[in-house]
Amino acid sequence: MKELLKNLPQILSALPEIVKYLKYLPIIMLLGGVGYGAYTFFSSYRDPYKCVDNELYEQVRVDSNVYIFKGGYCVENAPIQEK
Repeated sequence: MKELLKNLPQILSALPEIVKYLKYLPIIMLLGGVGYGAYTFFSSYRDPYKCVDNELYEQVRVDSNVYIFKGGYCVENAPIQEK
């Protein structure tokens, strides 16, 4: 405790330098939140359409595993086999 009290004047003299940078904290937090949101979106993005038996299905919601039939014709990404 005595060591802390001995260094207290140095700590208190550094506070004005630290306080003038605190005004940038909300901006840094906002940019961090936007960056985290973008990272989360792009790391968990799934294609909302699936091709099953050459028929097109669309995902109901982003957080759902349910797909509904949209009709049409699609071609799956299968490798071409030569005869």
